[in-house]
Amino acid sequence: MPQPTPSGSRAEADYGCPACRGYLAELRHDAWSPMSREDERTAMTDIAPTTALGDLALARPGAMPMLERLQLDYCCGGRRSLEEACSQRGLDPHTVIAMVNALDSGGDGGAEPHDVARASLSELCDHIVEAHHRETRQELPRISELLETVVRVHGAQRAELLDVQTTFSRMRDDLEQHFDLEEELLFPVCRAIEAGAAPAQLDPRVLELCTDTHELTGQALSALRELCGGYDPKLALCGTHRALLQALHRLEGDLHQHVHEENNLLFPRVRELAFGSQECP
Repeated sequence: MPQPTPSGSRAEADYGCPACRGYLAELRHDAWSPMSREDERTAMTDIAPTTALGDLALARPGAMPMLERLQLDYCCGGRRSLEEACSQRGLDPHTVIAMVNALDSGGDGGAEPHDVARASLSELCDHIVEAHHRETRQELPRISELLETVVRVHGAQRAELLDVQTTFSRMRDDLEQHFDLEEELLFPVCRAIEAGAAPAQLDPRVLELCTDTHELTGQALSALRELCGGYDPKLALCGTHRALLQALHRLEGDLHQHVHEENNLLFPRVRELAFGSQECP
């Protein structure tokens, strides 16, 4: 594996995948520090190609923006290994590991996502409602209004905009029902179980329904990204369309983190407490 070196050096060109090289070039110079063989082995003990993406995101929340940039699905695809996910994206898992370790050494200057791995169930439920449900509930109507304007102005010439509107509307309906289900049924039961109530209160079908909605949301987000050309601002047809692309891109990142916190942290812990296993009976 090539040794990480400051951006712009010859060794950086040895990284095989263009997506990784592009991200490496944007990291701050002081994020890189020479690694001895012993240091490298220690880092690889924490993260290996066999590490599940969801576990990686839980252990290194600061790496989530990088995973987003490389389009490595750590939420709905959180059970896949880093190696498997990288293979599907044409990336080198050892390079991605080096990039994560570089972020740990100095960061890329961005804000680090909230670390919820040590939160209690009640705290985690509160965090999801405050940081994700509330913000998304406010953002969904705004995006619908932007879409309505863009489709009205450009829809006759750009048929894919109608597909964007249809896909987003279905996803919005699913999410709003999903938030209500969690806040009115699932989260109160989670808090009760943590407080010592009988786990029989939890119907495993509720968790299955929530997981299914997450899967549908992931599919919708993938479709929206493809229909919107990867949210490239150069493809914007006007100022309103540019605002729409930016809003959908932000929503994608927030929903990925939201689903990750539930699929890879909340749901397994609830299943363990309620059923003695991280799988539903």
